[in-house]
Amino acid sequence: MKRYFLQSFLLVAILFVPQHNALAIQWQPLNGTARYRASYDEQSIRLTPLGRLEIWIRFIPRGEVERKSAAAEYKEKGYRSHLEYYEIDCNERTALLGLIDILGTSRARLKRLQGGNGPDPIPVGSVLDNAAERICPAMDEETGDEPEAMEPRLTNEPDTADERRLSNDSLQQIENLRIKAASKTATAETWRELGNIYFDTDQPEQAIKAYERALALRPDDVDALNDQGAMYRQAGDFKLAVSNFEKAINLDPNNLESLYNCAYVYAFDLNDTQKALILWQRYLELESKSETALQVHSFIEKYGKKVPGNR
Repeated sequence: MKRYFLQSFLLVAILFVPQHNALAIQWQPLNGTARYRASYDEQSIRLTPLGRLEIWIRFIPRGEVERKSAAAEYKEKGYRSHLEYYEIDCNERTALLGLIDILGTSRARLKRLQGGNGPDPIPVGSVLDNAAERICPAMDEETGDEPEAMEPRLTNEPDTADERRLSNDSLQQIENLRIKAASKTATAETWRELGNIYFDTDQPEQAIKAYERALALRPDDVDALNDQGAMYRQAGDFKLAVSNFEKAINLDPNNLESLYNCAYVYAFDLNDTQKALILWQRYLELESKSETALQVHSFIEKYGKKVPGNR
């Protein structure tokens, strides 16, 4: 699986995504679907000038079969989850789908899709219906200043451990994978799947241990090395994170995710911009037109001038 660290042009990111400067995001569970677990960011709720409520909803596939089906639907092999931005009209019980952000592993945005042309009725019993039930009454009770118009914003920063609320589905999936991993027939893929669910539920210590077991069975697994490196960074162990990414690069010199992540840690965690620039240049030699490549271009433009010998 492919893990990126992303950074907005103006703000140094936390893990993988543009940083949200307000309080830590709190994803609240919603009734999911057969394919997805769903939740919404309660801090994304805002009132628009048209009297609608804007909200971001996160959809995470329930398993590998569901993930592959979604990947085919969105035509992105690296698909891991997606976010949908809506404007909900509580009075009319309609919703306008504004944006869809397709996310890869570690919440790297692979592409952004535009939504529909107008509001549609909210299907009864749907994820949107459940979201409207949660947010509309709460907003009706609020009084105070005039509503503040805001631009749609991506707010998918991981929750902190104290604020994380695991759904029953996530807990059941973790338990099932733990039982499967404890068997004598457990494979590297089983341990990696367990690491992935720990990753997606923001439990770095458990994810690191699961990836360790996966790598013991398959030490040349570049994706597992990259995943574990991402978790080491989230846990604050930047040297081990770099070690993992460098091992992955040695195994696959053309691995874009490892090149990006390794450069990111060198630049923003270890303050070694010179090494980061070398890796960023190698990245652009392999890929120069993607959204991530544009981020790399901006990094080189901004930080390359600060390194002696660079113009």
